[in-house]
Formats: sequence, structure tokens, C-alpha cells
Amino acid sequence: MPTITFTKDTWPESTEEFRRIMREAWEKSRPMDDFVEIVKHLAVMEQKHNMDSAEFYERYQRGEMGDDIEVMHWASDYEIYREMREELDKALSAMERFAIPALA
Repeated sequence: MPTITFTKDTWPESTEEFRRIMREAWEKSRPMDDFVEIVKHLAVMEQKHNMDSAEFYERYQRGEMGDDIEVMHWASDYEIYREMREELDKALSAMERFAIPALA
């Protein structure tokens, strides 16, 4: 996911400049790269805590995992992962439905 950081020296001078910066960041984004990064982060957390993300998230939802920043990031990343996975599954299903069969 593109990261944009503004400081007092780089703050956009106008709404139009802000919109331009945001549009350029959006155009440079690569959803599959974002998905891969989330999956990598989930794998690191799973290994660190010896628990898969689905189990973690169930326990998190029950209030068993606390609320430190690492836990909050893990939960957020898992939610994003599930949303992205659902969208990818829909896209792949649509491609399969409308694909032209290969000629033998």
C-alpha cells in the first residue's frame, strides 16, 4: 500500500495539489503486491505466536488477546486479508465463468 507522509515542509499548498498527490499514489498502487505484503506479515505473526491468524482472530474477537498495538495490527491485517481474499475469489470466479474454453 502506498504510504504518503506529509511534514510541515512537504504539506500540500492546495486542495488540488493534495488530490494530485493522492491520485498519483492510487495509480501507483499494486493490489497484488499489497496482498502479498499482508500475507507475509500474517505469516510472521503466526510464527511468532505459534498460532494461525484465523484462530488468533477468533480469540481476539472474544477479547482473549489483549489490545496492545501488535495485536491491533494483526487483527487489522487479518480483516484486510479476508476482504482482499474475498475480492480475489470473486474476480477469479468471474474469470472462470466467462473464460472461453481452450480448443483441443
